[in-house]
Formats: sequence, C-alpha cells, structure tokens
Amino acid sequence: MDLHGFTRDEARLELTTFLDSSSKNNFRCVRVIHGRGLGSRNREPVLKISIGNWLVQRNDVLAFCQAKPEDGGSGAVLILLKVSAKQ
Repeated sequence: MDLHGFTRDEARLELTTFLDSSSKNNFRCVRVIHGRGLGSRNREPVLKISIGNWLVQRNDVLAFCQAKPEDGGSGAVLILLKVSAKQ
C-alpha cells in the first residue's frame, strides 16, 4: 500500500482498511510505503512516526520494521500480521 499524498487522517483510515482487509485475507506480511517526509512541512517524516504509533495499538500486528533498501528503505515499513485462528 502506498500512502504518498495522504493527510495524516486519510492515511490512518487507509491503513486501517488495508490492515483489516489483509488480516481477513490471512496475509502474513505486508508492506506500507509512507515516504521519507521530504515533501512535508519542516521535512519531517510525519506519516512514518504516526504509522509506528498506530501499529502498536493494533492487536493483529505482531511486529514491524523498516524495509530493506530494495523494498523502500526508510520510506517503507514491513508489517508482520497474526494468522487468524478461524480458517
């Protein structure tokens, strides 16, 4: 999922919808591209910081980390999701 161009509020809604759908489809690992924040006011990574805060609040997220350079580096996050017990 690519969140470039979204406001913080829009990004949160899109991320929630994406993760809910990913969990429902039993995806185990997903990538979210948030950008590095170079186009943000004060060149701060607003979405990167916010996404980390949002992810720790979700019960379906086991872990998350910065993506490898070839997968987006500091502009993306890899998210490990719990596998649903219902199958």
